[in-house]
Amino acid sequence: MRRLAAVIGVFLVLCAAACSLRRQAAPPSPYCRGGSPLAGVYHPQRLHVKSRCRVAVGTVRKVKFEEYDGDVHLDLRLDPGQEKLLSDGNERVGGNLVVEVIPQDRSRVALPPEGARVQVVGPWVEDTQHGWNEIHPAWWISAGRIEPASANELRRAQLLLRGVEPTAAEDDG
Repeated sequence: MRRLAAVIGVFLVLCAAACSLRRQAAPPSPYCRGGSPLAGVYHPQRLHVKSRCRVAVGTVRKVKFEEYDGDVHLDLRLDPGQEKLLSDGNERVGGNLVVEVIPQDRSRVALPPEGARVQVVGPWVEDTQHGWNEIHPAWWISAGRIEPASANELRRAQLLLRGVEPTAAEDDG
C-alpha cells in the first residue's frame, strides 16, 4: 500500500510539473525581435500590444513620411483571409492596416513603393488614440529599398523619446 501511495504521489508531482511548463512556440517569423516590442516608439502608452510579433501580407496603397516624429506610415490593403488584423477603426484609413517604420529602424527596414505586394513583420497593436490596428514598429518589410532617416529626423525622434518637444529652429538643422 505504501508503494502504491508513493507511486501515485510521484505521478501527481510529475503531472503538476508538466502542467506548469510553458510550451515555447516558435515565433511566426525569424524577423521577430526579443525585448520590448515597443522599443523606440514615440508615446508607446497609446498602443495596446495585441501580439508581440505578427506577419501581415498585402499591397501598399499609400506611403507617407511623417515630419513630426520621423515615422513612415504605410497603408496596407491586406490579402483576403487577413481581415482579422483590422478593427472597425481601420475603416477611417480606407479599410487598410496601418504600418509604421520608426526612424531608428529605417537603416535596416526596407520602404516599399506604393503598389508593391509585401510581407510585414512587427508587433500587432491597437492605437487607442486613433482607434485602429497597426503593425508598429515594422521590424521587416519584404520589398523596397533602405532609406535611412536623416540626422535631423533621428535627432527629432530622440528628443521626442526623451519627452522634449522640438522647436521649429531644430527642424532647420
